Amino acid sequence: MSPVRFYFDFTSSFSYIAIQKIDDLVARYGRTADWRAVSLGHVFQAQGVAPPPMVPKKFAYLEIDFPRSCAFAGLLCKMPTPFPPEVKLARVVFWYLKARDEQRAHAFARDVSLAVFGYGKSVATPADIGAFLPEMSVTEIAAAGADAAAKAAVLAALPEAQADGMIGAPFMVVDGEPFWGADRLDQLAARLAQPR
Repeated sequence: MSPVRFYFDFTSSFSYIAIQKIDDLVARYGRTADWRAVSLGHVFQAQGVAPPPMVPKKFAYLEIDFPRSCAFAGLLCKMPTPFPPEVKLARVVFWYLKARDEQRAHAFARDVSLAVFGYGKSVATPADIGAFLPEMSVTEIAAAGADAAAKAAVLAALPEAQADGMIGAPFMVVDGEPFWGADRLDQLAARLAQPR
């Protein structure tokens, strides 16, 4: 059975919810998830869409809806300041880890997203990220953030996401069928439960 393609970004508040849930959800149906960190800003740019922080009414709604959604999902919630958070390094380090240990990359993503949207912490620097990678020195994390292959993977993920029809994050694809948003996790589960 093919993995569920799971596109997310560490800047995305609702990716945080899906990041914490996706592996357990797909495992219940004998599937795995292929995690792909993308730059959501570039997804929006390609569509000519303004991100929520640039649209005051959308951001005002997000400030109400996101804590409510976190509470519903049983997750901690604290909006980071500034918003959107600086996550370029975390994105690249995710791909660096993914190339070496898929499950370590998933655990890293869960830790980073919890830090950003559960506790409102910064993940902008190698020292910040060191809290989630005790096995690596700050110098090693900085080197991972400069890794050419990992940077190329971030760039390569964007056209793949666009080809899959990604319009926002999180975005999941099951056997060619797309699901957008953390509020679609139940529908994703229902789809996975269907006979193949």
